[in-house]
Amino acid sequence: MRTWSEDHPKARLLERKHEAITAAARELFLQHGYASTTMEMVSRQAGVSIMTLYRHFNRKDILFEAVIQHLCTQQVEKHARETLWEGSPSEVLRKLGKARLTFALNPEEVALYRVIIGALDQFPEVGRMYYHLTQKSERLSSYLQELDLQGSLQVPDPARSAQAFVALLQGQLVEQMRLGAGSVPTDEEIEQHIDRCVALFLQAHHVKPA
Repeated sequence: MRTWSEDHPKARLLERKHEAITAAARELFLQHGYASTTMEMVSRQAGVSIMTLYRHFNRKDILFEAVIQHLCTQQVEKHARETLWEGSPSEVLRKLGKARLTFALNPEEVALYRVIIGALDQFPEVGRMYYHLTQKSERLSSYLQELDLQGSLQVPDPARSAQAFVALLQGQLVEQMRLGAGSVPTDEEIEQHIDRCVALFLQAHHVKPA
């Protein structure tokens, strides 16, 4: 595809079409699943010709990757905000827990997870990509390492502790939602769950919760 400078009218038109295609594909994948969604359906939903669609995404799996990337980077951007990492360890962990569970319990995210599970036989690499995008804990690991150096927490293995906190947060609460095995948790239940996770994590690292 020909490239244009960012301020060129053609570039803005291409960007709008790209966004329309991605939005249409997201809606269709979540509604019909990966296997049942065709490129023709996406082109009709996006209001573009099939040739235009293939100029942007020449295969369905590439389009599916773009949809997942778009949805998951929203979580990464939230976690990158510096305000998330300000405050005491208990405050930071609570904010991080709220951000992660808000993402994981979002109905659209739950639907996406189910679509990915259904697509694994045809598209196994999408599972690895989704895991990499949603389970990244490098920033939390760095934060815990800083606290260990400061003496605020005792974290001999920051990477493993970061993974443990994420796993503790998601646990049964998220699994029930993904499998439709329980009712949607209330805000109060989510807050209580986060508080228990943070208290347990801090206790394990030799700091009493505030």
